[in-house]
Amino acid sequence: MERNDHPSVYRRPGIQKRICWLIVCIACYTYACAQQLVSGRVSCQGKGVAGVTVTDGIQCVRTDSEGYYTLTVRENSRFVYLSTPAGFLPDRQGSLPCFYQDIDRQKKTGYDFPLTANPYNDTCHICLVHADPQLYKKENWVAYEQILADCKETINSYAGQDVFGVDCGDLVSDRPDLYPDYIASMDRLDIPFYRVIGNHDLTLYGRSHDTSYRRYEDFFGPAYYSFNRGKVHYVVLNDVFYMGRDYFYMGYLEEKMLAWLEADLSFVEEGSLVFVALHIPTRLEEEKLPFEYSSGQVAGRVTNAEALYNMLAPYRAHIVSGHTHYNRNLVYSDRLYEHITAAVCGTWWQGDVCLDGTPQGYGVYEVCGDEISWYYKSAGYPREYQLKAYLPGSSATWPEELIANVWNWDKDWTVKWTEDGKVMGVMERFDACDPRAEALCADKEKLEFPWISAFPNEHMFRATLYHKDAVVTVRATDRFGNVYESLAE
Repeated sequence: MERNDHPSVYRRPGIQKRICWLIVCIACYTYACAQQLVSGRVSCQGKGVAGVTVTDGIQCVRTDSEGYYTLTVRENSRFVYLSTPAGFLPDRQGSLPCFYQDIDRQKKTGYDFPLTANPYNDTCHICLVHADPQLYKKENWVAYEQILADCKETINSYAGQDVFGVDCGDLVSDRPDLYPDYIASMDRLDIPFYRVIGNHDLTLYGRSHDTSYRRYEDFFGPAYYSFNRGKVHYVVLNDVFYMGRDYFYMGYLEEKMLAWLEADLSFVEEGSLVFVALHIPTRLEEEKLPFEYSSGQVAGRVTNAEALYNMLAPYRAHIVSGHTHYNRNLVYSDRLYEHITAAVCGTWWQGDVCLDGTPQGYGVYEVCGDEISWYYKSAGYPREYQLKAYLPGSSATWPEELIANVWNWDKDWTVKWTEDGKVMGVMERFDACDPRAEALCADKEKLEFPWISAFPNEHMFRATLYHKDAVVTVRATDRFGNVYESLAE
């Protein structure tokens, strides 16, 4: 006789079907409870704005012809937010754009976003890019206010134009209690500033990456999002992945964010100009190097950057980043650039130059239609200050050489030198440390952080003089045809 220890009731087909159906119903109910259907309207002066992308950071939907949308938000989503359309601006609290709302699990409707028409024609606009203010004590504010005063002068020089900013992270240095002071200082610029999370903005010692950016979001909203200005689509990403151990992190783009970016870009026309702002550079050199599992590799660049490059392939893309405290322009192709931006704090507020000799300052990007140009603005200097020339004897390593640091250089620049007004030739590019940065970092007793050291960089140039007693000038021409000069001293 066949043995069967189960009660006969469970062998009856009707009962089995009912049990299976009950299990399915429970699973569906559980899944439905993990989601929430929300709705709202995007409008300007009471009129709905059509075609606006709305997201919970996972999926993206677009508003209908009357500006209405319905979105199924996931259980682990914190915000409903917009990709603000070109020609419009969200509400603003000081420098903070209010393009997001916290999800209330008891609220299903009324997630409305009132927009205002941009008073300027944003087809042409100016984007200021800061990186690494890294404020860590109240005493930093004296020097920081000087940087912001210079920034205000730059903003005023573009009167009558649309100006906004992006700050590429490390807003503070492990001091979230300083966020209110940072925000109050930036508010005086009276333009919207979009923030990027940096490794020093993380909440550390949590159990996972998902806990690391919550405190940051309390002040600045979603850690990744997008917005539009004119013909340009701007994207902000969180590429700092906390590894759940002490102070360890890596440059990494998580799948949830990449899936969101894929959905977000699906609404952007191929061939468009796309800006991506993140903290850790995707690479530190133009040539792709073999991956090495070392602290410099995983914390100094994005380990899965190729996934981002592939997504950006249909577009004309510029990546802006920070993190390194030096300035570098990388041209990966004629459709993909990366601009690593020097630190606002210089050498952690120890001096007025960065590790590579780049003065404290910020990047300026001028966009008109789908054309773009850029320059680096050194704080406290005119726009034309784009290089520093050193007479022979300025460098202990290269004592016989004329040396120049051209901090915003890329491969389409040319650098020449003159003696008594006569052009003598093209200077040789080489990797070296800037003499000012070396002098600053050599005096360890004056440094609050003695581990700071000058960094060899690729935007140094040298030449051997023909006449040592001549008046020497270095002349640099950028990719846009602008000519800059520096008298060698």
